[in-house]
Amino acid sequence: MVVVEPRIGYERLLDAMTEWGVKVCSGVTGGGLVHLLKHMEPYVPHRTRGGQIEFFTIGEYAAGFVPLGHYLATGQIAAAAATTGAASKLLLCGLSDAKLHNIPAVYLIAATPSDMAYQAPLQDSTESGSNMVGQLMAELPHGTFVLDDIDVLDEQLAAAWDRLKQSKPVVLVLPPDALSELTSQASERCMPPRPSVAEHENAATFLQRHLSQRRKGRIVVLAGDEAPRYRDMPYLTSRLCEVLKAPVVWSINGANAVSRDNAYGYGYLGFGGNDRAAELWDSLNEHDLLIAIGFCGDEYTTNFAQPKAGLVWNITANAHFYGSLHGSFRHQVVGEFQQTVGDVEAILRETILWCQAHPHISNEEPPRYTHLNIGARGNRPGNAVDIVAFYEKLDELWQPDSLGFDDVCLAYKDRQYVTQRPHPHARIYSLYRGSAMGGAYGLGLGAKIASPGKHVFVFSGDGCFRLYGGCLIEARQLGLTLFVLDNANYGIVEQGLAKVLPDTPARRYHGELERIDFGAMARACGWSSVRMSPDLSNLGDVMREAYRRDRPSMLVEVPVDSHQVVGPNPRLKNL
Repeated sequence: MVVVEPRIGYERLLDAMTEWGVKVCSGVTGGGLVHLLKHMEPYVPHRTRGGQIEFFTIGEYAAGFVPLGHYLATGQIAAAAATTGAASKLLLCGLSDAKLHNIPAVYLIAATPSDMAYQAPLQDSTESGSNMVGQLMAELPHGTFVLDDIDVLDEQLAAAWDRLKQSKPVVLVLPPDALSELTSQASERCMPPRPSVAEHENAATFLQRHLSQRRKGRIVVLAGDEAPRYRDMPYLTSRLCEVLKAPVVWSINGANAVSRDNAYGYGYLGFGGNDRAAELWDSLNEHDLLIAIGFCGDEYTTNFAQPKAGLVWNITANAHFYGSLHGSFRHQVVGEFQQTVGDVEAILRETILWCQAHPHISNEEPPRYTHLNIGARGNRPGNAVDIVAFYEKLDELWQPDSLGFDDVCLAYKDRQYVTQRPHPHARIYSLYRGSAMGGAYGLGLGAKIASPGKHVFVFSGDGCFRLYGGCLIEARQLGLTLFVLDNANYGIVEQGLAKVLPDTPARRYHGELERIDFGAMARACGWSSVRMSPDLSNLGDVMREAYRRDRPSMLVEVPVDSHQVVGPNPRLKNL
């Protein structure tokens, strides 16, 4: 047992967060947070970071997404904080996406003392007011910890760390009374336990049982959202495909686990997906084996079209990722489902070696495609930018260490359809499961804070902008590049409802937006700005500026037309 000097609960909490690797916390101060935040230094861009947690002041809606971008950029956990009242409602939009995308993050939520229930306190979060704990428990029943007893604080923090190690977000609810008390001198510090290595079924055993006598059917690979978490995955997916002659499809985030030069690539699945990928997925039958590296059967990726393969083998590090039921995705497949849980890279290396020793199980050589779409889509109307040409040219300009985020706008439907394959210099993510408009801005902030040396790009829409436009000033020194697709419309709504409600007048889509001078807003907040020429003649200059070091953040207005329909939206069939 390690004996430590008495410390109040707030200090013990910060000690634990430091031990978890937390270096930054985002949000807005307030009465419920002041006794926590007085222990943090303010975050200052371009300053050498020490060991102490720093506080980045940014509006709560954007702040809630900062830990997610921080993790996607570096794999390191970060935190966000909100005081009592409406602040928590704004911050916790990010919590929902953290849950849906299996991202570990810490949310610190100030609370009204429970003994103030029915006393009408200001910003009442007790059961007589917003009943905040009840709401949190409904969304995160195993990840919400009310720190209201100093004697069990270390036990609660250890339990929270265990959740974080499982790629789950946690909420730490902070009533002020208990956390202001001194902890015992004899208490043991909440040191995180050493991560255990998960045991997994021997891949060779699985392969011997299911494939050694294989005589017919195809093997197809799916790279899901989990796959990019592992550094060597682009190499391993290429080797797996080469050995098995197996075509591979991927989710929008799973693309980051696939090499562009993988000759067996068939493209993105689902929303904004490629025609060859959809064709392959729909053709799966009872004789086929689908090897899923992080099964990904959500609506955006498969549109509820369950794989019809006779056997789905899921390789994962965690049997309880979002969408699973009782530690399995069996309920999301038509045929048999098997799962191996453990070190994903080790399992794949073992699988590749086994398959090399059993060449008879590989597919016959499948068709290879240079172009993953069938036919052309989306002629450019009017004087707007041709969005197809925009993404094609942009794809030629990426430089190393680029990191991008698609917001919930036409960007997260059209980019992947046009580019068809991932780029080796640019990892691009979308938190599509919650589809929180404007969340990509917070992701970009978190990524840039976590890794200042990366070139961070956000692709947002004019509708999304309205949710974070008041937070530009705080990011002026970060060197972020923000593309705003400007069509004075909720573009996805406009495109979709023309098919869903063909007999309804367009005015009743309620998708029109007032024009904003985005450049003027950006410049007023200390950003630079540029408007994209419809002929894209200045895109090269824009990207050269984006890659220049020590510059202010830059907003790029991209005039687009929502009548240019590019990526498919299969979800319309569900509406």
